[in-house]
Amino acid sequence: MKTFKVIGECCLVFLAVIAVCIAAVFGYYHFFVKGTITGTNYIGDQIPVNLAEKADDLSQEEIDYYENRVLFEVNYYSNDKDNGIELQEMKLDYFTDHTLSVASCRSTGMQYIGNFETYTKDMTGKSEREVNDRVVEDFYYYDTTNMISWSGGKVATQLNRDEKLIIKIGEQAYRMQLTKKYDRYFYLLFWKIVYNTLYYDYGDVFDDVLTAVKTNSQGYGDYYITLNISDYFTITPYDYESNQWKDKNYADEIFSYAVCKFHYDENGARNSSQSMFGIIECNSKYDIEEQNIDTTYWQERMLYTLSNKDLVLRYSSVYDGYFASLSQTTKTLFKDMPRTKVNINIDMSYEDKNIIGIDYNGFENFEIDTLTINGSGTFSVLDKGLYNTKLQTLKHTNGITFDFATGSINSNYTEVVA
Repeated sequence: MKTFKVIGECCLVFLAVIAVCIAAVFGYYHFFVKGTITGTNYIGDQIPVNLAEKADDLSQEEIDYYENRVLFEVNYYSNDKDNGIELQEMKLDYFTDHTLSVASCRSTGMQYIGNFETYTKDMTGKSEREVNDRVVEDFYYYDTTNMISWSGGKVATQLNRDEKLIIKIGEQAYRMQLTKKYDRYFYLLFWKIVYNTLYYDYGDVFDDVLTAVKTNSQGYGDYYITLNISDYFTITPYDYESNQWKDKNYADEIFSYAVCKFHYDENGARNSSQSMFGIIECNSKYDIEEQNIDTTYWQERMLYTLSNKDLVLRYSSVYDGYFASLSQTTKTLFKDMPRTKVNINIDMSYEDKNIIGIDYNGFENFEIDTLTINGSGTFSVLDKGLYNTKLQTLKHTNGITFDFATGSINSNYTEVVA
């Protein structure tokens, strides 16, 4: 009997120790590990469902029916024929008030040069306010008013988690907001412990919608499909009797009704007229045939010197400055040119723009002989910014401090302080 008593007491002590450990771990993660991450988790069931109608096969009455249900509009030039650039665009039409009048109609959209893939943005240490205010940095954003599209920074629609868009479904006003998030957790014995929260952003929505277009069974053409992405948005209807927005979420009902209209093309985009916004890289006169770059010559090789005017500058509100990159057009232009040597000169102060670094994948796979940076302060190179560039020489003025992200460069270069 005494033996059983001792065993029982040992078991109680053992269980008490385990309980204390679990409580300590949970307390640590609850109070100290409050990391938030935007991006990542791909929604596996966001594929075309119920409807796949080719526009050419529809009557005008059917087209009108589907057009009245369009929520997302996508334009995708895949460049599978290698005759231009890969261009991905998504647009949402919305209203500025619940009257749904023509005067309140407006559009906002996203444009990406290349093939966008959603990614994890580590927001550890950021408040929920900062997470909700964040606009994904990888895109060009355009608003359309009075048939004119433009990129307006803070005066344009902010496609972030805080933005509420008024949409029309069945002649009724609804308010749509990207609100959904996802807890990441692990199991400790039989307890599930949340240690991170993933907040979806419009990059995730863009990636899912474009994936639906790319994987559609009909291939290239103009189609209407339905998408169920209620795991992203909260949809609330407007009550015209009380003149208030209802609290009930109608996302499931709305997204079995709303339509995505898309144009999927095997060609590459070559000029701005092919964009649904009439703009590519914020340039309304974009044309691959008109890209001119100043050249000089060196020995038997062609020497090209690129400067700030040849770069694409993307403003980041997070870093309060501009990141530089090369357009896909410029990369395409040099791709098949033999015996070329390229130098790039960047002035950190250019036309009142504070250039603070090289963008994600900014110069990736573009061979550079000498990169010259003039200015002062911190110059950041984001992920893959100088990857596979075969950079030979990095020249910079005294007073510049470089911040290289992990995986941003893989060249053995010589550093020269001018």
